[in-house]
Amino acid sequence: MKALLLAAGFGSRLKELTKTKPKCLMEVGGQTMLDHWLGKLDKLGVTDFLINTHYLADQVDAFISTHPLCDRINISFEPTLLGTGMSLVNHLEWLKTDDCFVVHVDNYCEDSLEGMCNAFRNRPSSCDGTMLVFKTNRPRECGIVGYDDNFILTNFHEKVDDPPSSEASGAVYLFSASFLQELSSEAPTLYEVSKDLIPMMIGRINCYFTKGYFQDIGRPETLAEANRWFLKYQAH
Repeated sequence: MKALLLAAGFGSRLKELTKTKPKCLMEVGGQTMLDHWLGKLDKLGVTDFLINTHYLADQVDAFISTHPLCDRINISFEPTLLGTGMSLVNHLEWLKTDDCFVVHVDNYCEDSLEGMCNAFRNRPSSCDGTMLVFKTNRPRECGIVGYDDNFILTNFHEKVDDPPSSEASGAVYLFSASFLQELSSEAPTLYEVSKDLIPMMIGRINCYFTKGYFQDIGRPETLAEANRWFLKYQAH
């Protein structure tokens, strides 16, 4: 498997915290979000990583240069910040040779994701991928999912004022190589993964429901909340 780690954003919601440090290098429990995801995906058998960068990219370069997995990590600098969908499209030639995780790294995820890999391997034949779903207490800030009895996506509501539930996309996806190979024809319409790609996959992607702690660390208060959770439940 391969993995595309989306790490180029400005992290503007984090305000003062990202004035001198990129969002992907924010820490939970003393570990950067980038290292959190690299370690998790390495344990799942991901062999090659691609990280897109833009804001304070030199800091990401320096971090990766000394990382234990550096020989398996490629960095793609975006001189102009692309949408997450275009970052995916621009690297399809590299990605489509294998099944691939696509991950927004500004989320803390306790789950090992072994269950997600099992859900992907055992997905219905009509599905080209699997998406992580979690229970959120901030549904207006998330993409809310609907699904059928087989947990196949039936509807998707991205950051709406009146969300129909609290079951949200965790912006962690596992796509089949065959799907990525056919995706190029849709390239002009894919600016953002959540807004553009996932609605296209209604009926074609199944849901994996994590029972572990999951937190978007995109705001100072949610980053602090994740660190409080870590200190309470993970620190020894």
